[in-house]
Amino acid sequence: MGNRLVVCLLLLLGANALCLALSSVAFAYEPDVTQQRDETIAGTSDRLIPDGSGSVRGRCTRCLAEFGRYPSSEPALEWQLQLEDGKYVLSSWRLVNPKSDVDARQVDVLRFEVSKPFAEVVYDVWANNILEARYTRHAPSADDVSYRFRTNLKGVGWPSARIGSANKDLPPKWLVDIGEEILALARAQSPKEAPVLTKLRAVRKRLNEYYHPPPPRN
Repeated sequence: MGNRLVVCLLLLLGANALCLALSSVAFAYEPDVTQQRDETIAGTSDRLIPDGSGSVRGRCTRCLAEFGRYPSSEPALEWQLQLEDGKYVLSSWRLVNPKSDVDARQVDVLRFEVSKPFAEVVYDVWANNILEARYTRHAPSADDVSYRFRTNLKGVGWPSARIGSANKDLPPKWLVDIGEEILALARAQSPKEAPVLTKLRAVRKRLNEYYHPPPPRN
């Protein structure tokens, strides 16, 4: 049936239709049940990697979005967007002992209010793209820095996702780049929200088009 359908498409619409049909086929991964083969595939994932859900461990109980940069040889930095008494507050800090959920401490904390439109776009981007996270088939690389994305979905929990160094022009890099833009805004002495909001809207549009492309026109 499948072969006949492809042939019909080829005859009716030409070779381009065949290429389109073949490019959309997804193949199931076949792990080696004998455990003799090294289960790694060369390549780069186009999604974040899930990093747990349901347990917040104290730091994101009320946050809309959180981003962390964790270098191997430099101080870790985090920012967090929260709704506090009807206001949207962007906080940032250096994190001491980032690998310990018990001993981690926030120092050099900065806080300021952002607009509701800014908060809406950040929350939209974080929630939707953390929910797109999936485990990768590719071998992990030895990264000098890692990044974590976390959100709070009321009634669901605290979905979290991570990624290592993101160098390819794919969604993880777009997310890391805009996370760093917000981090720079959060640490600025005179923060200017408008340029970052413009970039956020552009990234949201690009991500939506990547994961949910419009149907082809007839």
